[in-house]
Amino acid sequence: MKHVLLVNWDSYPNFASGGVYTWEKALIEKMSDWKFTIMNFLSNSNSNGNYTVPANVKTVIELPTYGSNRYEEFYSDTSNLFPKILRTKSSRIKKQFLPLFRDFLSNVISEKFDAVKFCDQVLELHNLFGAYDSKKCLEDLSTWETFFECIEADPVYKHMSMKSALSAFQMIQRNVQLLSVDVPKVDIIHCSLVWLPSLLGIVGKSENNCPLILTEHGVAFRELLLYYSAYLFDEPSKVFAKILSQNIVKALYSKADFIAPVCSANAVWEKMLGADESKIRIIYNGVDTQKFRPLPLPKPPRNPVIVYVGRVDSFKDIVCLVSAINIAKNEIPSLTCLIYGSSTDLEYSEKCVKVVNQLGLQDSIQFMGPINQPEKAYNLGDIVVSSSITEGFPFSVIEAMSCGKAVVATDVGGVREALDGCGILVKSRRPAEIADAIVNLLRNEKFRNDLGMAAMKRARQSFTLEQSIQNYRKLYEEALQRRGTVSIEGTVIAT
Repeated sequence: MKHVLLVNWDSYPNFASGGVYTWEKALIEKMSDWKFTIMNFLSNSNSNGNYTVPANVKTVIELPTYGSNRYEEFYSDTSNLFPKILRTKSSRIKKQFLPLFRDFLSNVISEKFDAVKFCDQVLELHNLFGAYDSKKCLEDLSTWETFFECIEADPVYKHMSMKSALSAFQMIQRNVQLLSVDVPKVDIIHCSLVWLPSLLGIVGKSENNCPLILTEHGVAFRELLLYYSAYLFDEPSKVFAKILSQNIVKALYSKADFIAPVCSANAVWEKMLGADESKIRIIYNGVDTQKFRPLPLPKPPRNPVIVYVGRVDSFKDIVCLVSAINIAKNEIPSLTCLIYGSSTDLEYSEKCVKVVNQLGLQDSIQFMGPINQPEKAYNLGDIVVSSSITEGFPFSVIEAMSCGKAVVATDVGGVREALDGCGILVKSRRPAEIADAIVNLLRNEKFRNDLGMAAMKRARQSFTLEQSIQNYRKLYEEALQRRGTVSIEGTVIAT
């Protein structure tokens, strides 16, 4: 039985929501003849530790990235931990760690980034942390001083505020520490994101001579820019974050054997960021058409219902959806909106509730919380709406399509590829456009039903779970076949 390491960030099996969770759960369950180890990096201290996994999951390695940790405490034999700590003296840090850290940092925050050199530096840091304690190295005062010297030497970064510089250092500090983790010996490494946790894919590929596959649901670089623009306070720190993110992504693309975006829209971004087009294999997400189908639910006379299914967070722009419902009610006062989904962002959730209250929509918009049977939620609606500002290839859209529902969705990511004329596309952050589309569909039953039927036909022809899993099987097999040959001075021979 071949063995795959799946590298995650805040996903399966600890966070039972979101598209990546749905994708990974289906991948593991449908590929029961493959063995999986899951390495899940957790940034939320309240992540769920009470879960069940299929028999083909060998182990789940949970690694917290919040706070400051020694990862050996979480994933491996700790018998060597104390001697390693004692071995990590200040003199060792200054002579062995700091020169490597300085070179690594200077490269990764530079516009003249060298991806090959960076991958070598990642391996050197990993090997060094095998002998010395990463926590002591990264928390030594001289490490901060080295970071600050690099910032001060740059004509742009030197204008960062102290608050931003400290935030940047802490982010580097936490994520470089991940390189102390040992990578299990496997046949394939498959990362569900292209960001810092996936640097362990570079380590694993080198140590195990195994293929590295990257899947992007949302393009990491694009989403990181949106995140940083909201949370960073000065222009130099935003430049720092952009260059750092771009360089990490470039390095991972360069080292990957295959890049498997979930839509063509993602592939466009990947090629723009330097990904080799020959490595790209687009694999659409797939929907279980036996589960997501029109259901004969009791439908007594009721008000028109708009349904949203997904996370409640800023990227989904629920505030925009609330504003759209407020506008649509001017034309159709009786409509109701049901919002299904969980949230790990308390501040944003409170903001959504506050906006509902301010607009006096308490009787029209209901937050239903997470749902175990989303197919029932879709079937309750006359229309399904997606208001995201960024997406990959959202399950909520193709699941609603498979249920025969008319969909109004923002034209982001791969949504256009999914609907392809079988729904209404609107611009993101335009509540009036969403409202107009909702009113149009509610007033035209034939148009609404025709769109729903066309959407269902398209989903069942092009986006089934069986098709998606089969494509991943083919990709895994191609990756293993390629591993069976090596190149020596341009000549390919069997191993």
